[in-house]
Amino acid sequence: MIRASAYAKINLFLEITGRRSDGYHTLSTVFQTISLGDSLTFHPAGGLSLTCSDPSLPTDERNLVMKSAVRLRDVLKESQGAKIHLHKKVPMGAGLGGGSSDAAAVLRTLPRLWGRRIGVSVLHRLAVELGADVPFFLKGGLCRATGIGDKLKPLEARTKTWLVLVYPEFGVSTKEAYSRVRLPFNDPRRVDLKNLSLRLYNRFEELVFPDHPELPELKQELLRLGARAALMSGSGSSVFGLVRSKTAGEKVLAAIRPRYRQSWLVHTGPPFFTDGRSG
Repeated sequence: MIRASAYAKINLFLEITGRRSDGYHTLSTVFQTISLGDSLTFHPAGGLSLTCSDPSLPTDERNLVMKSAVRLRDVLKESQGAKIHLHKKVPMGAGLGGGSSDAAAVLRTLPRLWGRRIGVSVLHRLAVELGADVPFFLKGGLCRATGIGDKLKPLEARTKTWLVLVYPEFGVSTKEAYSRVRLPFNDPRRVDLKNLSLRLYNRFEELVFPDHPELPELKQELLRLGARAALMSGSGSSVFGLVRSKTAGEKVLAAIRPRYRQSWLVHTGPPFFTDGRSG
């Protein structure tokens, strides 16, 4: 049996830079993995099956875990299967990349379970096919991303940073958020690539906030409670506030949790991939 971690991400910077002929939008963004994550267990089996701690989630190929497993088995022409269990902690539709991280965990782990090798380029291609964020989760850490999010450049990670992460208990559809994009924007931003990771900005805020006024209110609440800066992650709906220390974060969390039950004190850091074999 193999256990695998599937950590969430936040976007420290996100600008929409264009639209390709195939309909995909291009981005300039900075991804950062955080310590909130799902966990998966993989047992050898004759066929492929998935169970999940969240009964509301599908366990067929509508779930990226199963879709990734089926696609990987087909590419490897593998006859073995796996019994997979997903323990879900990262909320869906939150802008945290939970599903994409789960998919990457499958791509990283199943070849080990099957005793197979797979080239980095093949793995990357599979990740892109499964979703724009999936390639990042094969790396984790702090990365600048361009293209549709698939062209990655690792950045030097700073010291551990604490943040209070809040999910307002409703999701925002990524497809719906992108449908509001109208290019070019009235205020095109010049992206300073050298200092990109230092600038907190998310273009989706102006696209999503008008229909969800509780999100800018949440952002302001985090700032009022002592966060140094606050930002929505991805296309929403989660909002995070950077805090000066773990102690400061505990105070912010204690103040905001009575209103927002799904809130966490988490930290940034390395890729966190501590997949291990046991049993």
